[in-house]
Amino acid sequence: MGSNKTVIGIGSTATIKGKGLRLNGVSNVVIRNLTISDINEGVIFAGDAIAIARADLVWIDHNRFHNIGRQMIAGGFGPTTNIRLSWNDFDGSDIYSSYCNGEHYWNLLFLGVPQTITIANNYFHEISGRAPHIDGAQAIIHLVNNYFHNTNAQHSGGFFHAVDAGSSVQALVEGNYFDNIETPITIGSGHIFAVLGKDTGTMPGICLTALGRRCIENIAIPVPRINGFRVDETVIIIQFGALPMSSIPLPFPADEVPAVIAARAGPGHLQSR
Repeated sequence: MGSNKTVIGIGSTATIKGKGLRLNGVSNVVIRNLTISDINEGVIFAGDAIAIARADLVWIDHNRFHNIGRQMIAGGFGPTTNIRLSWNDFDGSDIYSSYCNGEHYWNLLFLGVPQTITIANNYFHEISGRAPHIDGAQAIIHLVNNYFHNTNAQHSGGFFHAVDAGSSVQALVEGNYFDNIETPITIGSGHIFAVLGKDTGTMPGICLTALGRRCIENIAIPVPRINGFRVDETVIIIQFGALPMSSIPLPFPADEVPAVIAARAGPGHLQSR
């Protein structure tokens, strides 16, 4: 795709099957209301649905991704800035999954330098990991009001997760709902400010000072046996407080997420909240 382009599906069944989209050295691109599916079906780790490199101002909204050989969305090789993923259905159910457990592993991978990415109001389900995996210097990520549903741990015998990040990543994770996710956030991930449950410690004051509002708690059901949430409030909130407030989505409470996101994510719902 070139710069200053929009690709939008008409109706709820518009589909790109067997091919992905590449955004390289572009700006001002919109991809909406599509199903992208069956890329290298049966071939593990071969073919991305959307590949982003050296790109700015990209909006990927109300799409569905299913049966993808490699990443559903991959970003890297230079800047990936002002990227927004919203109201997408990342459907990981896949008989060709790398762990042979019917759940996709390579969902989102972001390796650009620098990176500014918002991941808001998306539905991740039947996944084994990398939703997202983020690494690379100068990465500022906001994950807000996403619904993570099902990692099939009983078949994996492993440490399956939703979110993980490299040591230099700075991420604000708030208002998300982790439903039957073995490990919501991997231990040892980068600088991640995410709270499970009610406000604790100094968090309310820090958020009010930097953002002008309180940060929203995440919910995990059941509470994970290994708590992967790391609270690193000072570094993260200072970074987000320096951004224009118009660029930071206002979360709604995490307990509303399952009903709202499952009903409105994906194609055919362009009038969503």
